[in-house]
Amino acid sequence: MIIKVLGAAGSEVPGHNCPAFLVDGKFLLDAGTVAVALNILEERTLRWILLSHAHLDHIKGIPFLLDNLVSRGTGTTVTVLGGEDVLGDLRNNIFNDRIWPDFTRIPSPEEPSLRFKAIDPGRPLGIDGYTITMEKVDHTVPAYGYIVEDPGKTAIAYTGDTGPTDRFWRRMAEHDVKMLITETSFPNRMEKLALASRHLTPALLGKEIGKMSPPPQRIRIMHLKPQFVQEIESEIRALGHDNIGFLKDGELIRI
Repeated sequence: MIIKVLGAAGSEVPGHNCPAFLVDGKFLLDAGTVAVALNILEERTLRWILLSHAHLDHIKGIPFLLDNLVSRGTGTTVTVLGGEDVLGDLRNNIFNDRIWPDFTRIPSPEEPSLRFKAIDPGRPLGIDGYTITMEKVDHTVPAYGYIVEDPGKTAIAYTGDTGPTDRFWRRMAEHDVKMLITETSFPNRMEKLALASRHLTPALLGKEIGKMSPPPQRIRIMHLKPQFVQEIESEIRALGHDNIGFLKDGELIRI
């Protein structure tokens, strides 16, 4: 499994892109950054987007991706998967012919560039030989993490945005997860804000790792607020876990 980091930041400033992770060139985990990070061929081969939640920094690449595909006449259909409540937010608030065109009807209702497919939490779904399992996490809006297992049974886990949670870790323990991608948005001194906004600090992450049985071999951190990167990285290193690293825009990860 090869993961290309299109964006891994908790906010958008020069040099820091919003979260999106391209898996084996076939599907995305979230879509905060797409068209500015993929070339034309990569856009055309993309078929699926696994969406954690509908906050703008996780979805804003989708409208421009679809515009590119239709303008180039690729005939490509991208299917966005997620919880029914998350997909409803996109239907009602983004692809509503006001904020953005309804690409579920463009270029035609019979052959659209966009489809939605709802997933039930805890029920595995097969796509292109991969097995996808979605589970709820704890955020300020309906939000879900994913366990992705490739045809060779290598598995990764992705939480998207979450505060302290339990259900997802129990679901993750059912799989042989080689790498976990999770978030840490704020430094320890901002724990009150982190908890109110359902995010993690390094200290809170340490407590979450204690819930995992066992923790994955590799844990990679995303969604750091750019203005706090050095502070957060220092506090995570102080946890003393040698399996934790930090995701950087543009890197390739091989599992």
